[in-house]
Amino acid sequence: MRYVGLLRGVNVGGKNKLPMAELRKALSFLPFDNLVTYIQSGNIVFDSDFSSTECSTLISNTISQNFNLNIPVVVFEQTNIIEILDSNPFKKLCEVEKKFMSFGFLDEYPSKENCELMESFSNEKEFIKITENIIFFYCTIGFGKTKLTNHFMEKKLKVSSTMRNYNTTLKLSTL
Repeated sequence: MRYVGLLRGVNVGGKNKLPMAELRKALSFLPFDNLVTYIQSGNIVFDSDFSSTECSTLISNTISQNFNLNIPVVVFEQTNIIEILDSNPFKKLCEVEKKFMSFGFLDEYPSKENCELMESFSNEKEFIKITENIIFFYCTIGFGKTKLTNHFMEKKLKVSSTMRNYNTTLKLSTL
């Protein structure tokens, strides 16, 4: 099975420094094949016969043991990433401008009530849709200016999330 592993909060603003070359070396001892990392924000693509949950645990434990960091890791089948891109409710908006699109990958399904609460923050410039364990977020004011940050969404949804922009998500679907 081809997987995409997403690490939350690494190499952001000098916090949780985790060089991808060192991470690849540490992960090379795991039962993963064809492992590659993509950019410095904690994206891993690999093959494994283990389940996504088992892979997440193996990656988290390896990071903890080798780097003394407690980093949340979510693992999706690569085919799921393709499905997420295909089911994007803001696909038409992305045809105009992809840079405003991001995806929040959740470690578990939030409650329906919390999803409805988070979606209620949508407005004429920021559009939010949550389906199962994905946040679809189209933000025309820019991610640096919005108050609807990943941290804000995590607090409202009461689950852990890691965000990726459209281009990164697209690339992870093909590696």
